[in-house]
Amino acid sequence: MSDNIFMKKFSEDEIIIHEGETYDEMYKIVSGRAALYLQYGTENEYLIGVLSDGKCFGEVSVLTGKPSPYTVVAVSDIMVMRIGADRFESFISQNPRNTAEIMKNMANSIVMLKANVGMMSKELTEVLNTLEKDKSGKELAGSIRQKLARYNLSGLSESIIFSEKA
Repeated sequence: MSDNIFMKKFSEDEIIIHEGETYDEMYKIVSGRAALYLQYGTENEYLIGVLSDGKCFGEVSVLTGKPSPYTVVAVSDIMVMRIGADRFESFISQNPRNTAEIMKNMANSIVMLKANVGMMSKELTEVLNTLEKDKSGKELAGSIRQKLARYNLSGLSESIIFSEKA
């Protein structure tokens, strides 16, 4: 095996990837399980999934060069194959089934993020509507709505937080 593809063991509860840090490798689980979290270790910690044998993670940094959007923690003792960014393309070409797995991971992340944005939008709308009922909060709510409108992307104009109050 190449220097940039090798096996690595992590112990139960060990952090494999930290949210917000950039990595130049991805991992494929050979045995064991890993949990993916947003805001791990905080009061807002949110479990987004548990991965087991054959599943991949860490592809976000490899594909985008951006920080990891989640923290990955070993649920049990886990053995992973570490694939360095410089070996990623050859790994995919030699293991085409992994391409579908990586695409599924990314699609699931998009679905999860959409659901979270939807929940957050509803909660924020409730807060803004409550603020607007109070005379002193009306101006603040309007200001917040204006600031949120700056983040309005094409196709999101019907989104709860970006639309005007009915």
